[in-house]
Formats: sequence, C-alpha cells, structure tokens
Amino acid sequence: MAAAGNAATTTRIKLAPSYWKHGYAVPFSEDVSPSSLFLKHRHFLVLDLETPRLVDEVGGWDHIDKLGVSVACVYDSKTDQFHSFLENELGKLIELCEDRLVVGYNIRGFDLPVLVPYGLEMKGLDVFDLMYDLEALTRQRFLKLEHVARGTLGSGKSADGLKAVEWWKAGEVQKVIDYCMQDVRVTRDVFQFGRQNGFVKIQRAEASDSPVAQVPVQWN
Repeated sequence: MAAAGNAATTTRIKLAPSYWKHGYAVPFSEDVSPSSLFLKHRHFLVLDLETPRLVDEVGGWDHIDKLGVSVACVYDSKTDQFHSFLENELGKLIELCEDRLVVGYNIRGFDLPVLVPYGLEMKGLDVFDLMYDLEALTRQRFLKLEHVARGTLGSGKSADGLKAVEWWKAGEVQKVIDYCMQDVRVTRDVFQFGRQNGFVKIQRAEASDSPVAQVPVQWN
C-alpha cells in the first residue's frame, strides 16, 4: 500500500466467478469484470474475420484452428478508423490486438481461436465478448448478433458467413471485405449504444413487430 502523502494510486480489478474455478494465480481476461477491463484500456479494437472454408470442410468445430483467414476487419477507437487485413497481413492485426482491449461478438469461441495458428497468444489478451456477456445477463445461449442488432439498431447484418465463403471461393474478395466490415460496424454500434445508454435490445424473430427484450448492460 502506498505511504500517506504518496500521489501514486493502485487500480483494483474486480474478478468474475470464473477466476475461482481454475488454479492459476494470475487471472485471465475472462476472469476480470467488464468494468475493470474498461478502466484498464482507454482504447478498444472491434474485430471480425471471415474464413475461406466452412466448419464441415475441416472436420467440425473441434478443428476451427484449421479454417484459416480470408479477411479480417477491425475498428480502432484510438484512430477512429476501420482497417482490413488479408492473410499475409495478419501480423499487423495481432500487434493491434495485443495493444488494445479486443471487442467482438463470439470472438472467444471463433475469431480468436482461428487466429491462434497465425501467432496470436489468447492468454495474453484483454478481451470483451458481447455475446458471452449477454448470455450471462440473460441466461440464454447462442444469442445471435442479428437479433441484438435488429432490436438495438433497427437493422442487422448484410448477409451471412456462408455467402462470404462462396464469394471468397469465387474470387470476389471485395465483397468479402465489405461484408466483414459491415459486421464490424454493426458490432461497434451495438457496443457503443450499450455504453451510452446502459442497455441493448434483443429482437427474437425477423418480423419487425416481433417482441423486443431490453437488457441492462454495464459496458463503460
């Protein structure tokens, strides 16, 4: 503890219940409460990526590290800019991930594991996954970004990942970049809405008159 009169301050982090379920002395990012992550990081990086192959082409979900990356896109809050990366540029993306709070939707279960073969060390990252947080808040599994975006923003994604793989195999690289970039914009806008308003909304079905549930969030 700092002596009396010392101007130095100590940042205290809040630990989530997951920390007490493993035997490591140092908490991983998923063990740290969102408020502590946001206190630690002034800037964040919203990440999304597309793959050149489908899951069933690599033997199922246990082998997503074999999917590869066709395109990765990010929004960097430090520069207020969007960037896209092809496979041979992923070293630059990994450097950004290591320097920011990485934000995304199901990035813990998909995007980040797909990047591991390219040199990403997940244990060293600070990560905030909107889907995981919303699942914990609502106690409902596999909430789709489309439903959160439609409820919160009034519009959703432009297509789905299956189309992105088709476009890539057909050599339509720009279509894949545009699709991936739109997912980043949607994720960023949902995240920013939650930060500014203290809640997001989830629309369960595609119809515009479908019931919408409001979920309080603490994303700042």
